[in-house]
Amino acid sequence: MEDLTRPQRNFSKITIFFLTVFAALLYSIIPLGSVTTVLSWGNGSQALNKFFSLPPLPATKLLLLALVLVYLTPALLLCGAGSAFAQEVTASITGTVTDPSGAAVGGATVTAKSVERGLTYAAATNDSGLYRIAQLPAGTYELRVEKPGFATSSHPAFVLTVNQVARIDVAMKVGQVSETVEVTGAAPVLETDVTQVDTVINAATNDNLPLAARNYVQLTLLAPGSVTTNPKGFRTGNNTADFSSGRPLINGNREQANNFLLDGMDNNQVSDNLLGYTPSPDAIQEFNLITSNAPAEFGNFQGGIVNATIKSGTNSFHGDAWEFFRNDVLNANSWSNRIHQPDPLPKEKVRWNMFGATFGGPILKNKLFFFADYQGQRFNVPSSSSANTVFTDLERTGDFGALCSAGFDGSGNCLGSGQLYNPCASFTAPCTPSSAPAGTRSPFPFNRIPAVMISPVASNLFASELYPTPVSDQLQQNAVNINASAFKVDQGDLRLDYKATEKDSISYRFTRSYQNNPKTNSQVLLSNSNSTTPIYNTVGDWTRTIGTNLVNDARVGWSHVTVNAGTSWDSSVGQFGNTLGIGNGNPANLDGLLGINFTNSAVTNFGTQESTVSFDDHVWQFEDALTWTHGRHNWKFGGQFWRQIIKTFYAGNNGQLGHLDFDGRFTNLGRILSLASPFNTAAVSAPARLGSNPAT
Repeated sequence: MEDLTRPQRNFSKITIFFLTVFAALLYSIIPLGSVTTVLSWGNGSQALNKFFSLPPLPATKLLLLALVLVYLTPALLLCGAGSAFAQEVTASITGTVTDPSGAAVGGATVTAKSVERGLTYAAATNDSGLYRIAQLPAGTYELRVEKPGFATSSHPAFVLTVNQVARIDVAMKVGQVSETVEVTGAAPVLETDVTQVDTVINAATNDNLPLAARNYVQLTLLAPGSVTTNPKGFRTGNNTADFSSGRPLINGNREQANNFLLDGMDNNQVSDNLLGYTPSPDAIQEFNLITSNAPAEFGNFQGGIVNATIKSGTNSFHGDAWEFFRNDVLNANSWSNRIHQPDPLPKEKVRWNMFGATFGGPILKNKLFFFADYQGQRFNVPSSSSANTVFTDLERTGDFGALCSAGFDGSGNCLGSGQLYNPCASFTAPCTPSSAPAGTRSPFPFNRIPAVMISPVASNLFASELYPTPVSDQLQQNAVNINASAFKVDQGDLRLDYKATEKDSISYRFTRSYQNNPKTNSQVLLSNSNSTTPIYNTVGDWTRTIGTNLVNDARVGWSHVTVNAGTSWDSSVGQFGNTLGIGNGNPANLDGLLGINFTNSAVTNFGTQESTVSFDDHVWQFEDALTWTHGRHNWKFGGQFWRQIIKTFYAGNNGQLGHLDFDGRFTNLGRILSLASPFNTAAVSAPARLGSNPAT
């Protein structure tokens, strides 16, 4: 059997997706006056070829296929890494320009102007009167149409969202170009050229809806078909690259089936497909959740596509600052603290602060813009007391009489529930794997275990100063652990947008985040835990208008997500398993104590299996997409190349130290589990389950 616990070497994950007729090519013929049509296959094209076949293609289409195969196939063979399609993170405007008689107007200049930035994007109508302005950043735009012999037509401002294809048809009127006809009472801008089902969450919604942990992913639950089985996961404050963090389940798919994008760049912790980076809601321009019929360029995922984009600067300086806080001064005490008698425990302390700021504006008006943001989180729970349960002083000597609340008869048998039984035949010898088992178990008189039957390991445990002593004579909640935890996060983004020429638009974003989550316990056998998550994510995009009907978009990005989690021990613990006398209790001389776990018992677990993990994931992403408007059709094709470097260390489900689980099946009561020879499989209260891994 393969040893899954050993560290994985640096390797390149090779994944090739066959999503269309040929590898890594988006081939679509999209009539501008109808819905999108895409010819595509799914993964495993050979198997599907047995069930599907293409109809004969016209010569022009066959020629196009041949040309693309000639140019792209050698490149794909040389790459040897993941490939898919270029993913759209911008918007487009399309429509038809006609004269008063309804005839097509060719050669008209159509200009879209960004209201926020003053940037202009132009296209020309073809002989069919059709135009398309592609690769537009999300935002507010005005549209202007000009043609000699016609009055200039001006369309009022409208909003474009991520992945939107807005249709605006324009009817020109005869007149001078100097005349302007302003369209009023225009119909809402609709999407009639795409089939995807999506929900757009804009900046205002991100800012104004209350989010307990400022996790924008929680807003995905507003979309139809999006649910969660873990609502608490959105409110923990641990928003990044964590197994317990909330993610939506889209249309019945598992949460691992989702794909998170940020400005078109992969934003996943790829080895386990967790969410990578969680930007501040104030920094998000908008995000688009595609839940069904996603375009082919978003292949490789069956769930939802969460496509977010960071804000960019405008011609005006804008910014904001914030502070959100929660404090135990405003909270009531919990009922579990109040049942601790004679003195109730104080309420848990909470210091949760999330603060930050954004600022953006022009460096050169109508030319170069910047946007920056920072968010910090300090979620501290300092020195809070919580009650737990340890063995009482009498129980440590073998006297469990207090468990029989109804009392005993003259023979020492419990008159109610709570009787303990001896699974071994003898009451005068240790109960070991070689001991004769009892044919019919006999009760321990008065629930007292003879000293000769008490495990030396248990005796060593109770004699140690490391195992807590009870602070009251209660059977439960008789000890106090003082714990502290924190989620400390610092993160930020820097984005630059540059309109280099009338035909060239360049953008760049750099993201950095660092999360540190330490947890400590005053009871040293409960161990301490630590988790760190450093994240980098950066992407550059270059859009080039090659001609009035041809636009190319190239993108390069890099993501680095590291998740480290493990256990640390107080120096006094040392190799405590060996100290107690547990055979191979500290493999490879690791410090600590293996996990001692109880079920059907009020006794608090202690020790840990030491489940150390380290996921170090790099993703290099290169992509290109070409959009060509020809006649009444829009042709779009492109490719995406991934190189994934995944370095993984996982100690296994049983950890590096292992664990022992007890459920009382041999004595019919859980509280005795660790006392009578708990580490011998045939002894009184032997473990019900053992778990261990070789040290790695």
